[in-house]
Amino acid sequence: MSAATEKVHQMEDYQNKDGVEAIEQEIAASVSETAQKDMGKVAIIISFMAVVLLVVFFYGLNQNLSNLTSEVKDLQSVRGEVADLNTHMEAVDGRLVELEKLPLKTRHIIMDGIIDEMNQKAAYVGAQLDEAEQAKLAQVQEILKDVQSGLQK
Repeated sequence: MSAATEKVHQMEDYQNKDGVEAIEQEIAASVSETAQKDMGKVAIIISFMAVVLLVVFFYGLNQNLSNLTSEVKDLQSVRGEVADLNTHMEAVDGRLVELEKLPLKTRHIIMDGIIDEMNQKAAYVGAQLDEAEQAKLAQVQEILKDVQSGLQK
């Protein structure tokens, strides 16, 4: 084994300036060659990782968009159902207003029956009274008829 193959340098080589420059150039060339090989490997690894990241991001984004699309379709169907419910609620509100008016109508019917009964009793009592009191009772009957006609409206 020789000193050249083992990369062993002797002191005499350093003492010689030309030898030193040659050695420096040789070292610089070997360092730049290994650095270029290493940088090439790093560039390949970085580009491979960039491609993997792009695939992962694309897959995630694609999943999010498909989920978003299905949610938008669901939202459109829900909007249609809400519109149907609004029309049904309007119909129910109309019926409730009619039902709220029924107790008032019922009271008017009952009062109308009571007024009719009062008129009949007043007519019976009026038949047994004298003329002056019958005139006053006729006025009461007229007032009762006015109230009854107001209730029927």
